[in-house]
Amino acid sequence: MERLTLACGGMQINSVEELNEDMLGYADTVYEDTLGEDKYTFVEGVRNARSCTILVKGQNPHSIAQIKDAIRDGLRSVKNA
Repeated sequence: MERLTLACGGMQINSVEELNEDMLGYADTVYEDTLGEDKYTFVEGVRNARSCTILVKGQNPHSIAQIKDAIRDGLRSVKNA
């Protein structure tokens, strides 16, 4: 939740009674999609997009581990460039 409020520019509150327009964030699109048997909520078009989530799916744990290693290696090479 912390990343979502930072990305959208909103504020976290404890109750609806404290809610006002200044506390709301912004996103172009928010939708829920089903991938396989799992439901995911996608938030797109936020103002401070500085992070993302990469969904990795595979046939078995070994192929998932290989994909994760490849992504990690690619991100490290971009960081070190």
